[in-house]
Amino acid sequence: MSTDILSYMEVALVDGLYEPPIALDTLAKAVRANPMHGSALYVKSNMASSSAELSPLIKRREFKRFMGDFLTFGNGYLSIVRNRLGDVVEIKHLPALYMRRKQNINEYVYKPREYSDEGRVDYRAGQVFHLGEYDVCQEIYGLPQYIGALSSIWLNEDATLFRRKYYLNGSHAGYLLYMNDPNLTGEQEKDIKEKLSKKIAFKNLFINGKGKDGKPPTLTPIGQVEAKDEFKNIKSKTTEDVLASHRIPLDLMSIVREGFASSSDLNKVDRVFYKNELVPLLEQVCELNEFVGLEVVKIKEYASLESEV
Repeated sequence: MSTDILSYMEVALVDGLYEPPIALDTLAKAVRANPMHGSALYVKSNMASSSAELSPLIKRREFKRFMGDFLTFGNGYLSIVRNRLGDVVEIKHLPALYMRRKQNINEYVYKPREYSDEGRVDYRAGQVFHLGEYDVCQEIYGLPQYIGALSSIWLNEDATLFRRKYYLNGSHAGYLLYMNDPNLTGEQEKDIKEKLSKKIAFKNLFINGKGKDGKPPTLTPIGQVEAKDEFKNIKSKTTEDVLASHRIPLDLMSIVREGFASSSDLNKVDRVFYKNELVPLLEQVCELNEFVGLEVVKIKEYASLESEV
């Protein structure tokens, strides 16, 4: 389980740099491994971006990337660019995947290559704003809130890959067509076999008993055509775990699920999500204002999805 994995991890100090407790490329791959997980991250990032009023110092594109990193890795980084007088002139996003904290925890390094210093950029104290999601086990790096759902994310992917291979190897379906017609010619038998073989997705067989045993024609399933697996249940249960870890209402994700009844008051759902999720998230981001001494990010007042009558 992901919790067991975490118990073996530590924030190791290697060559003067702290390594994250979980390999960040593992978290990056998880985004692409599960469509519901990836979609939830993008939705939350978009919502947070649209709910923030930004200073001209930071572009919306840079802010959205920063939010994407924070939600994916539990860490977001911004480079504070100042002029010679010390005034902030621009705030730019730094990819969290390649950022490391120095032994002096107020200094950071951009290191795109693990075993090489090619492309390395060292930042002095005050040049990098680091927003980390709180982790109860350490305070060097943050960890994303969905860590508890990693096992479900990977199990969902494993189930999909298994089903895909199941179809590719032909184990999902196939029949044995048994006939007992002594008058069936060789050409007719050949024609039947050719038609059966054209069903590329299936492995079908044809046998003609030539009327010797008196059995009527039968269509018998072979392979695992009638085998009942837990594919649907696994996909459903793991999806529930993923959605629970992100706490995004399905109504706001434009997703329709079997057995799910959408709310009749979408404004209410949107308002509650804004109050309980987006505002606390952006309040964390507003630490940037204190870091640079300027109001760079401001939380917008809530606007309903449609005018209420």
